[in-house]
Amino acid sequence: MRALDPSLLRMLSFLTRRQAWLSPPEIARAFRPDDRPVSARTVFRWFSFLEEQLGLAYFPHPRMNRLGLAEVSVRIRGLRSPAVLSTVPWAYSFWVELGLDGRPFLTQDYWIPGAQLKAFRDYWATAEELGLVQSAEILASRNTHFLFSPFHEVVAAEGIAEFRSDVDNEYFANLLRTHLRESYEVCFGERIAASPLVVPLVLEHLWRHSSSRHVWEAIRAKGEAHILKQARGSLAKALRKEGAALKELQSQWDGLLRHFNEVFLQPVVFWPLGLLRNSVLLSCTVGPGSDERIVAFAREVSEKSVVTAVMPEVSGGSCRVWCNPPSDQQAAVLRLVGEYHRASRPPVVSIVDLTATRKATQPSFLGFDWQAFDVEGSSWRFETDDYMERLKGLRPEGR
Repeated sequence: MRALDPSLLRMLSFLTRRQAWLSPPEIARAFRPDDRPVSARTVFRWFSFLEEQLGLAYFPHPRMNRLGLAEVSVRIRGLRSPAVLSTVPWAYSFWVELGLDGRPFLTQDYWIPGAQLKAFRDYWATAEELGLVQSAEILASRNTHFLFSPFHEVVAAEGIAEFRSDVDNEYFANLLRTHLRESYEVCFGERIAASPLVVPLVLEHLWRHSSSRHVWEAIRAKGEAHILKQARGSLAKALRKEGAALKELQSQWDGLLRHFNEVFLQPVVFWPLGLLRNSVLLSCTVGPGSDERIVAFAREVSEKSVVTAVMPEVSGGSCRVWCNPPSDQQAAVLRLVGEYHRASRPPVVSIVDLTATRKATQPSFLGFDWQAFDVEGSSWRFETDDYMERLKGLRPEGR
């Protein structure tokens, strides 16, 4: 079996266009390529193969704002001390980017407790004042949305992306449009705050664990004492027994999936970004001027890319987008940036340097950990004073 076999790609395309997270038995019942049945055993085998060969992840993408977390991107120029990137341990993504002017910069993405956004902005303002960075531009966005072209139509087994005909990604445009019309607030949803298991349960599924047993093992390895300390009553008793803990975990997970649209944005299929041989990862921050124009821009870009992610700015009008168009579509994507941009400041367009990113990334740059969640207070512990003190300790001599 080839890693990019058309049958596997067809299944992955099918999964992205179902507003649910399906187990292998559920996939086997619903997925019928060319009207032929596929067994649950085959689906299990496919997933094992894809995880081993590609590092594939298939997970339900949570509404991070319902976890009390805001998505924030920081564009950093002139970094003088890498420790600045490690001091606030809430980042989940780090990239080295190269602007079209040839000048490199860094982008770090964070999930920050909503109540701490001002403190986070103050942190980066202080980093500028201390001369630790030349500049740090902050973009607070709504939840990241993904638009997927049909993999089996645009990706060949050799790892070449090719758009031989038009693709229709209106399904994802409608999904994005619906979410942008909803009210947006960073706070704990009722289902999220209901149990100390829900936050790690959701986030461990995001970290590539797919079975309840694997999730429970990850939770125990990272913070079983943290969970047990704050659990109460029958839940506390259940968590101390292996079988009962797994049963409780599965029960809560099933409850979340039954209310998919309340807790999650969409299912996501994710594979290594450098997998396609004739694609580069483009990143841009664009000001289309309205939510509807953001939707239109994202849809048109996605129909020239295999995967597109869009992060609409909270204040409206602008968005950050990354995508991986094949080489013969890159000029068309850049034209779209020019056509849709309406803001007074020019758009920021860059290429993600994956090689430089791999070399520069340190484990401490990606430090988000659900153990900072305070169950009893339904809040996140954000150590503002500690972060500031550590930052000031990095002050260059003479400042």
